[in-house]
Formats: sequence, structure tokens, C-alpha cells
Amino acid sequence: MEFLRIQDELNFAKKRYELTKKIETSFVDAGFIQIKPEIFEEYDEITQIDKNISTKSMVKVVSNKVMVLRPDITISLMKNLIPRWEDDLSLKLFYHSTVYKNKRNGDGIIQCRQFGCEYLGEPSMDADREVVNLAFNILRKFTDEFLLEIGSGNYIDGFVEALNIDSDTERQFKKLLYRKNKPELEAFAQKLDIKPELKELMVNILSIRGTLKEVTERANKYFTNARMKKGIDQLNTISTLISKEDLDKYTLFDLSMVSKLDYYDGIMLKGYFKNLYKEILSGGRYDGLTESFGRRVPAIGFTIYFDALMEAINR
Repeated sequence: MEFLRIQDELNFAKKRYELTKKIETSFVDAGFIQIKPEIFEEYDEITQIDKNISTKSMVKVVSNKVMVLRPDITISLMKNLIPRWEDDLSLKLFYHSTVYKNKRNGDGIIQCRQFGCEYLGEPSMDADREVVNLAFNILRKFTDEFLLEIGSGNYIDGFVEALNIDSDTERQFKKLLYRKNKPELEAFAQKLDIKPELKELMVNILSIRGTLKEVTERANKYFTNARMKKGIDQLNTISTLISKEDLDKYTLFDLSMVSKLDYYDGIMLKGYFKNLYKEILSGGRYDGLTESFGRRVPAIGFTIYFDALMEAINR
């Protein structure tokens, strides 16, 4: 952000500092410890772990091998921690750091400031409930007009398993889901050689969102396998927290939810403010990602997009 007047820049810096301390306090009060991620990642390694990160957007640095400025903080932390993991270890970590990407026109680098938390080593739904509750508490510190969308990676991944499509087709399908593009999704479904009940679900999947009752009723109308049922059950479990804490008015359940970073395999979260149609917060459970670093460790967390939060608060 550029400022014409020095005082305006200082006023903005003061607000940013106050906001930073407020978020840090929320994490510390919840028992999380701050950790600093590495700034450089190996290009070959990062592209193998998550193929959904655009290679064009990566900021490359060439020395004796091709490195990139950190494009994802969670991956950076898991690469550092999981190879050294010990049995029965449980960690609650938070970070305040930056990810980097090239501008679309190639003219410069974008720095994206982020806060986030990672709860590692706890497989039970208690961890899911704690992290979801923390997300609600942080969003409520800044406004009473927000929405936390909750989905499940198991539902979509279970559906993809039933579709039995190749990886390129899967990425195309998930991109259409991410964009909530119903006309293109319908056209995409008509081109696939799949069973009628799978095609019926694909063209209607964007409608499986709303209250938990609405989502459950709509999902039960269409094809469901064991993994998809697991995803529905996860929403039912989380809904007990929502009702207990009287958070229903802030919540929307969405079984069509996908993320840009395609490594969530359980509960998924996306947070929005009423006055800004940008994700303020996103995250979920990602146990499967840790296997890329040699060991499966229970893991759940979320990211707060600090720049988007500042924009929303200053409107």
C-alpha cells in the first residue's frame, strides 16, 4: 500500500500493530506457541507436494539449485517438523509470516502477510472443535457480521473416488467447484462417461449448502459412499459445538467446498466478512499432507489473511 502523507502511513502502521497484538494474544491465550517458518523452499520438492500451487506464481531464486521464496507456510512447517516427530507428541503452534508470489503480469512480487495456527498430534474431534472455536473467537473480535463456512474434504474426495477420473480431470472438476461455476460444471458433467447417479450429483452438488439440516437432507437425496458419509458425519459432530456456543447465525455448511491448496482431508473452513468478498480465513484438517514428509501425523489449522483483514476493518 502506498501513502501520499507520512502521517497516513504511520496511522496505518499503528492500526496494523494493534491488530497484530490482538491476534497474537488470541493464539497465546489458547495455548499456542509462536514458530518461525523457513523463507526458502526447494522448487522440485514443493511442486511435488502440492501440484495446485502455480509454478508461474512462484518467486524463483537460482543458486546451485532452484529455490523459491516460501509459497505456503504450512508446507514449510511440516517439512521442518514431521521428519523429527516423536511418538505421543502434541504441539499447538502459531505463526505470523509472509508468503511470496509473482504478480500476474510478471512485474514485481506480491507479499501476502498471514497469521495461522497448526494443532499437531491430536487425532480426536476435540482438536477439530478447539480449532473451529478459535476461528470463531478471532473473527468475532473484529465484527459481528461474519460468516464461517464449514465443509469436509472427505465428502469431495469420496465423490472423486467414485468418479474414477484421472488427476487432470480431477483438478479441472475441483477448479469449477472452487469457482462455484454451475453452468460450466453442468457442461463438464455432460462430457464425462460416468453413471447417471454420479452425473446427477455433480450437476447439483453446489446446492448442498445451508443449515446442517438442509445439507443433510440434500446430500441424502444423491449418491453417497462410505467416505462421503464420513464427511457428513464430521459436520454433524462439529454442529454440536455450533449449537452449544450459539454460533448458528455465523455458520454455513457446504459439502461442495474445496480449497486452492488441495491437501485438506477432513473438516474445512472458510471465513468471510460481510463487507468484503474475500476469504479472511481458511483452513482445515490435513493429516494426509504430513505423509509427504515421512510420517502420518494428525494435523489441523487455519490461516488468517492479514492484508484482507486489514482491508475489511478499514472499510
